[in-house]
Amino acid sequence: MTCGPHPATFRLLDGYVGWDETPAGTEPGTGGVTGFDDPDGIRLAPAGAGPEGLARSRLLPWFPDPRLAPGCGTRPWYLLVPEERRLLRRGPCDGAFTPVWPPPCDPAALRAPVSVAARGRRLAVVDSDRVLVWDGGGARLAGVVRARGARLAALGGGDEVLVASRGGTDLRRYGTTGGFRGVLRTGVRGEILGLRTGPGRTVWLLTSDGTRLRVHRGGYGVPFREATPEELAEALQPSALTAADEDGFCRQEDTPDGPATRCHTWRGLPRATPPRPAGTYLTDGSYVTTLVDSGVSRCRWHRVRVDADVPPGTSVSVALVVTEDGHYEDGDWQAAAPGAVDFLVDQPPGRYLRLRLRLTGDGAATPVVRRVRLDFPRSTSADLLPPAFRQDPAADDFTERFLSLFDAGFAELDRVVERYPALLDPDGVPDRVLPWLAGLMGLSFESGWDARTRRALLAAVPELYRRRGTPWALREAVRIVFGAAPVVEERTRERRWAWLRAGAGPAGTVLPAGTVASGVPLAPAAPPAPDGGRGREAQGRAEPDPAVRPGVAAGPGPAAGLGAVRLFGWSASRFRVGGSALGAAPLRAFGDPEDDPLTAHAHRFRVLLPAGAAEPAALRRLVERQAPAHTAGSVRTGGAGFVVGSRSVVGVDTAFVPLPPPVLGGADTPRLGHDAVLRPGPAGARRGVGAGYACAVGVHTRVP
Repeated sequence: MTCGPHPATFRLLDGYVGWDETPAGTEPGTGGVTGFDDPDGIRLAPAGAGPEGLARSRLLPWFPDPRLAPGCGTRPWYLLVPEERRLLRRGPCDGAFTPVWPPPCDPAALRAPVSVAARGRRLAVVDSDRVLVWDGGGARLAGVVRARGARLAALGGGDEVLVASRGGTDLRRYGTTGGFRGVLRTGVRGEILGLRTGPGRTVWLLTSDGTRLRVHRGGYGVPFREATPEELAEALQPSALTAADEDGFCRQEDTPDGPATRCHTWRGLPRATPPRPAGTYLTDGSYVTTLVDSGVSRCRWHRVRVDADVPPGTSVSVALVVTEDGHYEDGDWQAAAPGAVDFLVDQPPGRYLRLRLRLTGDGAATPVVRRVRLDFPRSTSADLLPPAFRQDPAADDFTERFLSLFDAGFAELDRVVERYPALLDPDGVPDRVLPWLAGLMGLSFESGWDARTRRALLAAVPELYRRRGTPWALREAVRIVFGAAPVVEERTRERRWAWLRAGAGPAGTVLPAGTVASGVPLAPAAPPAPDGGRGREAQGRAEPDPAVRPGVAAGPGPAAGLGAVRLFGWSASRFRVGGSALGAAPLRAFGDPEDDPLTAHAHRFRVLLPAGAAEPAALRRLVERQAPAHTAGSVRTGGAGFVVGSRSVVGVDTAFVPLPPPVLGGADTPRLGHDAVLRPGPAGARRGVGAGYACAVGVHTRVP
């Protein structure tokens, strides 16, 4: 704890609590500023006509003016001239806009056209409670859709026509010939300003509630939700439209000399003066609060803090006034120093405070004010001084303002200390902090892991460290990173030097040393017989032998019979001259041969994952980091199929797929009875397995 003052009351002004702005048109009032409902903050309004909020020019390539239907690639552009009741077209090789139907051969007879839409070779014009649909770019009238109050139209897949009406947010569906197909309810708020269709029968909307533009995405059977401009750009190809205003528009086109910008008026005539560049803002705006009530009579307001981003070429100026009864003069305003966003209130005591912000810019950028904090009443470390230091009112005021400089520094330090535990919360820190947090815990991330995977690993670190080196910890780490639960096989359980079925052997039966009863190793086996391994062990007899070390007695049960005992000679664990067949045993020159029954698979494990669940190299790196130092691990992922009778793991390297046709004498000659099915069953190939019919796994069987 520091020796700073006790926390004072404060009032926030932001998009969550509210900005308490004065209505536009009043004196003093707010104007030229937008974003009061945006959590990002308030900013200068976009220049030109159109709703405030998201800049209209940013969405122009996807949602142009309803009078314009931009073409894509070699497709022509269409321009509707409502006042002349004409539809113009400009192809990729045309120098100017020309009528689609030159007079007097105009078959359309437009009455009061309002918008145009195009998709491929299809064309639609909304005209006086009807939608005219043409094929071949206007060569043939395909149909007339009767839609009262129609304002916008979009051409969907097939012969679908979507129509948006004035004052509504539902879309009506029609066929090209005019047949009604139903209503697509969007559930959006405000007015639909733009309508587009995309791949996969998706529908995109541009809406406005009078203060802010929004983009929505939905479709048939898919509810509409608000989307970002980045999602729009990823889903739909933008047009070459670069700018537009009330006098015309500009588009970029390819010429023999390179890309060039061509501008036209809304009548299709060339335009010499281009519109204002896209993305510009107003150069001046003001925000004035209502009278902020402290609820304290004769309140001594303490401090004002403005959280803002001020790009080069822009500025934010702050002024305030304090009053007890709501009345004040123009000369009572206190203006902060230029560029100051954190200063003390130097005003007489009063219950109410009014704040004024002035935002200026160069038209290309805008400042953004995220939050304003008003601290009251005045509370400084001077309150901790003895009364002798506060007898003179003038000196006391100076002491309070002087100590406030240090109080502000201590407050920042206290805030850092208070928020430090939040840096250890993997769900609360930004993505860029995750590698730093992992370094504190001894973790290292690979570049391919996304933020969600990294947060999950950090959250599981305490339990992973507590159980590090266990199969559970290895499985959990693989599951978090790759999203699939692996199978961890410990190779020690595969030791089968001598194996007796559970319950086999009468009570008191003594097995040779090295026998495994019910899969549990007992003791090392005896050395090979002098006849090169063709002694009792090779013959499969399990009776006691006085020449070897004694083993242990098996449990109660019936006597071991033929097929109940499997014995493996020493000549199979490592190559022995005179005892091992060529290619049947590995060459090993390390370790004690008598310890082979215990060390052949000791400290070894294998991680199994289905096909496509993980990249083998990435899985191998993770296993090496998580495995204990004294172990040797291997990874194995699924393959293309399996052969019945060979070693396989269900779900890892198995797939129910038909075998390739057997070709004798080819590169991979099949082995009869092992790798191929010569012919199908008597009834031919089947979907599934039928009782009484011949079937082959992978040929007549199918996993549903």
